[in-house]
Amino acid sequence: MTAHRLPDDDPLADADDVLPPEPVTIRGLLGRNLLRLRLDASASHEDIARAARSYDLEWSLSWLTSLERGHKPVSAEQLIALPLVLSDALGYRIGLTDLLYGDEPVQLTKEPGMRGDVPAARVREVLTATPYRRVFSGPEPRAGPQTNGSPLSRASEKMREISRAGLGDVDARALSRAEAGAGELEERLARRLAVSPIVVIAAAAGLWGHSLTEERAKRLATGVDQEVPQRLRTAVMRKLTTELTERLAEAETAANIALQEAAAARLAGERTQELPIVPGPARAPEGAPQLS
Repeated sequence: MTAHRLPDDDPLADADDVLPPEPVTIRGLLGRNLLRLRLDASASHEDIARAARSYDLEWSLSWLTSLERGHKPVSAEQLIALPLVLSDALGYRIGLTDLLYGDEPVQLTKEPGMRGDVPAARVREVLTATPYRRVFSGPEPRAGPQTNGSPLSRASEKMREISRAGLGDVDARALSRAEAGAGELEERLARRLAVSPIVVIAAAAGLWGHSLTEERAKRLATGVDQEVPQRLRTAVMRKLTTELTERLAEAETAANIALQEAAAARLAGERTQELPIVPGPARAPEGAPQLS
């Protein structure tokens, strides 16, 4: 998947020298993403407070406003509760990585500094890491060189994921175009739907012949120097998400039916092989006396 590209009208797109992003605090990053997620879903502070009350959490509107502005620190309990509450309030799954999304370094100390700033991607990697299980019954395994595999093996794995999702009939040229035009929009939707990004890309390729990013830009196309209203952005994204979700559900249903039919055919073949061969009645030779 190619890296997310800057929009054509972005003033930084043609800049020769771009300053590195300023570090952001945890509360600032969390508040910014909380505001983004709420506005994208057209939800209110009251919607979030109402969802919090179902967990016996009294989150006031003023507290939520301060949280979005990065003025309020959160406790460990609140940090864990936020994705649960937001998932109920916004209507789709929210994870901690959604609340810590961004490209700026994360500032872990009170004062910004090179040693106290951690890349945001590293923070999200730690949050989603598989629990480490140390083996006590044997020697500690030696860590070998880690590789991402050859291009051929990565391509094969992508095709296996596409086939498992029931999208194996996608046109190869459309898939290649969609993968080239994909960006962070596909990554975010894949996390929401708990699927691999290549599955979202394949579904988009089957629907529109190009990526979700390109389809959204096409539907949001306006006149020169016209700003796209946030309400329109939200409506278009909801429509695109619905179309992709329905396509994935149809593909999954078709794949399950195919698996069931294959299993039934295999079982029928096994039963046929297991049937005993029953010999017919013996015929007496011609001319032999018949028993009465």
